[in-house]
Amino acid sequence: MKIILDHKSNFKDLEKNITSLAADGFKTIMVFHAEGGLDKIPEFKTHCDALLKKTSQRRIQIFGGIFPGIMSDGKLMDRGSILAGIRSRVHIVTLDRLGEPDLAGAIAKKLPPFDPDHPENNFKTLFVIGDGFGESNHTLIRGLNRFVETYPLKVIGGLAGRNTLKASHFNIFTPGKVIQNGAVLAFTDLESGIGVNHGWLPLEKSDCTITRTNYCYVETINKKPALEFYLDFISRIDPKIAGRKQALLSGDADLFFKEVAIKYPLGLIRKQKDGKQIIDRTAVSVGADRSLQFSAEIPEGTRACILHLSGKSAQAQCLNIREAAQTAYVESLNLFPTEIPAPRVFIMDCFGRKQMVDNLGYNYEAVEFDLIAADQKEKDHSPLGVLTFGEISTMPPGYVELHNKTAVVATIEDN
Repeated sequence: MKIILDHKSNFKDLEKNITSLAADGFKTIMVFHAEGGLDKIPEFKTHCDALLKKTSQRRIQIFGGIFPGIMSDGKLMDRGSILAGIRSRVHIVTLDRLGEPDLAGAIAKKLPPFDPDHPENNFKTLFVIGDGFGESNHTLIRGLNRFVETYPLKVIGGLAGRNTLKASHFNIFTPGKVIQNGAVLAFTDLESGIGVNHGWLPLEKSDCTITRTNYCYVETINKKPALEFYLDFISRIDPKIAGRKQALLSGDADLFFKEVAIKYPLGLIRKQKDGKQIIDRTAVSVGADRSLQFSAEIPEGTRACILHLSGKSAQAQCLNIREAAQTAYVESLNLFPTEIPAPRVFIMDCFGRKQMVDNLGYNYEAVEFDLIAADQKEKDHSPLGVLTFGEISTMPPGYVELHNKTAVVATIEDN
């Protein structure tokens, strides 16, 4: 891969950098853009569609998205773009409608046939960029799961979006246009190893059941309005939340997210043969009916719990966050083929993890990335990644999961 950092963040420079990568022979370019740049320009979509269409006509395919932040060498950027030219084979599938009754079949029809007799020739790693505030992400994950059941491959990705909007918008770059409430899938020949960890633990006696939902809104938990259930439980263990309960019950989405959701996310209980796994799912907003909005639908009847960071001090809690990211990184290294030299590390890290570290009064880059960056110091632009509104990964024994407030780390073949 060849990486270009664009700090200016305007269409002229973006086009110049794309042209530079194309001149070097790159036919596929992944673009991560930090909100507050191109997307602030009047008629952003018109200009962006024109640029993407122009590059597509030159047989250069672009995929990626707009995120709250982007990172290179473990340094966070809140403005600009990262462009990654990929030299190996990449096949891109655009899903601007996720309502297909057989989404897995629809994806397969847009791909060259997989070869069951020669699996070494099949795609190996799939990058997925979705909409952090889209209403059909559960459909996307279900479709991806059905796809990987038939065509096993590793999946890493994230949900794009802008913190300043907190709503579905045109944040997903595809060949030809920028879309919303959909996804772009980039199937690659690149080998990878993927590690996942979040560091949150269940609160004692917080087990509950999702009892009524409406798309990505959870309306009731244990048959009580979801917001009330949350605040009633947490008020019993957190004096600060108890003192703010009436203000929080007003339904102020920003207040709830900053003071409650990022500190006490919901945990989805996934039962497995050897026990259970807890998937972090953080509410992103509050509905007028005291429901809670999530980045994907949570089916009725789902068993859940409320999570927290263990540790009596901010330092101890930050240490848990740090150790989770490091654990995910080591896991990704261990799962990567050892015969492939000099891989590059990608991180899909939750925007909520940054906000949690900020709230604890610590430096996010130092907590989350300094150990990984130090280990990758011989590799320029590694680790590379984005802050997301949801992280996507394959999980053992081979299914696709959507996470929140989780470090998803991939060691990727650099080609």
